[in-house]
Amino acid sequence: MATYKGPQADKAKHGSSACGNTFTADNKVTPSAALALNDEVILMDIPAGTRVHGLKYRNGDFDTATTLTVNVGYRSKHAEPQLTADLDYFLAASTALRAAQAGWVDVAFDPVTFMEPVQIVTTVTAAATGVSGTPSIDVIVEGQVVGA
Repeated sequence: MATYKGPQADKAKHGSSACGNTFTADNKVTPSAALALNDEVILMDIPAGTRVHGLKYRNGDFDTATTLTVNVGYRSKHAEPQLTADLDYFLAASTALRAAQAGWVDVAFDPVTFMEPVQIVTTVTAAATGVSGTPSIDVIVEGQVVGA
């Protein structure tokens, strides 16, 4: 099992803007090989006290065939978490990475508040047959800083 991270990983900060308590973060992850069963792609780190209400992504073609399936969810970064992981909260058994998505794809989900720091993680549930080149996945997460 491989774990892939982008430059945003482990750097999430509380966000703010001229309009108040906005949280917006983006990341780009480029796995170095074809995604295999149980590989993880850490899409984003979210700080404690953040209410997430938006997630969107775009990606390259991660599978030269039609076998790749992934879950996208969250898990705590704490060694002894209070939060129960939900590894398919955002997407379950998704085939979205099988083909390139040039435009941004909005993910539909109920807003969720994290009272401890979490990772947004993609877990491979069925491996890619192969990959051509080194595709990337870009992700943007939006929310509010509500305090922990």
